[in-house]
This record gives sequence, C-alpha cells and structure tokens, in this order.
Amino acid sequence: MNKDIKQRFDVDPILEKISPHIPDDEIDFLFPFRNFDTQGRLRAFKTSQLYRAHILAMIKEITSFNKLRAEFKSRRSFRDFCRFKNKGLTPTNRILSEFRGYLKPSGFEEITRLITLIFLHTVKLPVIKVAVPDATDMPANCSGFSKKNANALDSVTAPGNIPPKEQRKAEGAKRAAKAPTLWGIRSIPYASG
Repeated sequence: MNKDIKQRFDVDPILEKISPHIPDDEIDFLFPFRNFDTQGRLRAFKTSQLYRAHILAMIKEITSFNKLRAEFKSRRSFRDFCRFKNKGLTPTNRILSEFRGYLKPSGFEEITRLITLIFLHTVKLPVIKVAVPDATDMPANCSGFSKKNANALDSVTAPGNIPPKEQRKAEGAKRAAKAPTLWGIRSIPYASG
C-alpha cells in the first residue's frame, strides 16, 4: 500500500475521543507561549498544540522526542490530534524541551485541574458519600518483629534462671561482640492493646 494512502486511512479512535475534551482556548489563555526562531525560520506553536504533543507521548508511551517527531512524520492521526497543519510544521526536539521547561510541573498540574473540572461539569456522576478513616491517631498493634520488641523476661515463665549465652573470644583477629541472647526462648505469647 502506498504511504500516502496509508496515512489517509490512519485513524486512532482513542485520540478522537480525547481531543474534544482538551480546552485549547483556556490553555492558550493561561499559558501564552512565544514564537521560535529555528534555523532561520520563525515557527509559531500554540501552548495547546505542544501540550497535546506531550499528552500524545504519554498516551502512546513514546519514550523520546526523537521518536515522537518520527511518528509525526508518518502518522497523520497524531498530527491531527496535535492540530499541526502538515509534516513540515511539526515542533523540533528543542521546541518540545523548551516548552516542558517553560510549563514546569506546576503548569501541567494547572492544566490537569482545568481538564478535570471540565470533565466533572460535563459528565454527571452519581452522588456518593465516601468515608476515609484517618489512622494517624490509632495506636499500632506492633512495630517490627513481635518477638524482637516483646519484653521477654516479663512474659516467660521458666523454672529458675536462664543463663545468658556467652560468646567465646576468638583468638587472633578481633570480632565485634554480639549482644547476649537467652537460650530458653521458644514461644512467647504477645498481646497488644
């Protein structure tokens, strides 16, 4: 199949469903973006177009701007989603990188909030009450290993004293001494609360 014919029938239903819900005018108003002078040509891209390119990279899991530019050249549905006129009027890697630096995470969060508000106003959601308990004031049952943190001498009923295990000193090289342990610990009941 010819490449031009293949591009003519290139349709992506996911992008077609998402595209009307991105508020281009509001994004362009909130974040006006400057023109670019690349290799002697003046290129003007709107903030909404470059934002759509970033959304496209995330949705389609495109890992680099080089791959994204190659996809713009070969996939008409990607160019239509980002509202680029033709193959020649797509942003360069530098433009995409500078845009990401210009918008910063706070700008992306602001646009996400805007899209979420628009979505919540268009889609009717049922009224649901959700209770989320806050567990910060509740005491924890235990922390770490129960036998490690249990007070063993108060809980164990053993006949007589249990001699602590002693470490013999190694001859020659000195080793770090370990804490003495008890021989008679088997099963210690641990209760919390």
